[in-house]
Amino acid sequence: MRSINRFSAVIPVIGIIAVIAFVACGQGSAGQGFPSSPEDTITHVANRMAEGHPEVMWQALPAGYRTDITELTHEFAATMDKDAWDKSFAVVRKATLVLQDKKDLFLGSQMLEMAQDNKDEVAANWNTVTAVLSTFAASEIGDLESLKTVDWEKYISTTGAQLMKIAEAASADTEEDAYQNEFLAKAKGLKVEVIEKDATTATLRITAPDEDPEDLEMTQVEGRWVPTDMAKDWDKNVAEAHTKLAEMTPEKMAQAKMQIMMFVGMAEAFVDQIAQAQTSEELDQMLQGLFGGLMGGGMGGPPTEAMSQ
Repeated sequence: MRSINRFSAVIPVIGIIAVIAFVACGQGSAGQGFPSSPEDTITHVANRMAEGHPEVMWQALPAGYRTDITELTHEFAATMDKDAWDKSFAVVRKATLVLQDKKDLFLGSQMLEMAQDNKDEVAANWNTVTAVLSTFAASEIGDLESLKTVDWEKYISTTGAQLMKIAEAASADTEEDAYQNEFLAKAKGLKVEVIEKDATTATLRITAPDEDPEDLEMTQVEGRWVPTDMAKDWDKNVAEAHTKLAEMTPEKMAQAKMQIMMFVGMAEAFVDQIAQAQTSEELDQMLQGLFGGLMGGGMGGPPTEAMSQ
C-alpha cells in the first residue's frame, strides 16, 4: 500500500517485510490459528505484524509453498561455494563496522554531499541502516552451513522481529515517527470488505486510514488464501528457479567463485583502506580513486593504493 511504501523509504528492510506480509497474506482453514476466511486472514496478518510477529508472513503461506522455498534454499546452499559465500558476508560485516566507525567522515564527505541531495535524511538514517546491515550479516544466513538447515519461520521470528525493533526505535527518534504513525496506524486501522467470494476465490477491497481503497483478488491454495497472481505464477516461478540452480554445474560454480573472490578481495582491500582514513578529505580522495578506477576500467575495483596494502 502507498503508506507502507512511504514507510519503506525510511526503513527499507521493514518496509519489505510489511509489503510481503500484506501482499502474501494467504490463510484459510484452521491450522496455526489462522481464520478460515480471506477477509479475516488479511486482518489477522496485519494485526500480527503490528504486534511485532513477522513470522506470520511465513505461516500465511500454503504448506506446499513453504516446502518449495525450503527446498530451493537447500538446493542453493548445496550449489553455492562455501568460501565465496562466507567470505562475502565477512566483508559485509567488516564494511558495516567501518561505516559505523567512520560515520562522521562519511557525513562530512564532499562526494557524498554531491551524490545525495537529502544529506539530512542520510544522516538521520545512518545508524538504522548500519544496524540493519549488522543484524542481517551476523544472522545465521551469513554462514553457508547454517543456511543449509535454516528454519525460515524461526529466522523470521527472531532476526525479522529484531529488525522491526530496530526500525521502531529509530523511528521514535524522528519527528514523523513513521513506524507508529504510518505502519502501525495503517495496520491496526485496516478495513477489509468482501466484494465477491466463492469456495476458492475472492475479491476484497482493502482500505487503510487516509488511503484510497485497493482491490485484491485472492485464491485458496491448500487451505490458505493467497493473491491470485501469486497462485497463478508460483509453480512456473519455482520450476524456473530449480532449472537455473540445476544449470549451475560444479564447473560453472568454480568459474563463478574465481570472479566472486576477486571482486570480494578488491572490496575488502578498499574497506581496509577506508578504515585508515582520518579525515573527510582523506576519505574523499579514496572515493575519487575508487570511482575513477571504476569509470576508467569498468570493474577496475578499488584504487591502486588499496590493492597494494
